Formats: sequence, C-alpha cells, structure tokens
Amino acid sequence: MPVYKLKAKRKYGDMQGGYEFQVTSATFPNPNAEDIGKEIAKLGFNKDAQSYRSSGNWDITKIS
Repeated sequence: MPVYKLKAKRKYGDMQGGYEFQVTSATFPNPNAEDIGKEIAKLGFNKDAQSYRSSGNWDITKIS
C-alpha cells in the first residue's frame, strides 16, 4: 500500500500548523479521509483536529 507524508497547512484543533506525519492508504493519488482520521486519532489529537481528515486540508507527498 502507498505511504503518504501529510503536512498541516495551518493549525487544526490541538495540532500545530506544519505538523507532519505518515499515513498508509490503499487509495491513489491521495489517502482517503478515513485513513487520515484514524492516524490523527492514533497520534492522540482531539476531535477538532480529527475533523480535518479531508485530503484537501493537507500538503501531501507520496513516499512509496
């Protein structure tokens, strides 16, 4: 499955702007919202941050 690096374009809930993390998702060319939301939750960010799970909220780079 492809791995993506996501970077927050601005502050989302308790996540600072510029925060980076990786998401594994079976979708191409961008990860789907469900996979992004699950990863944000696993990282311990609040529900407000999780609401920004749409791929349009992130600078996305495909890693592999």
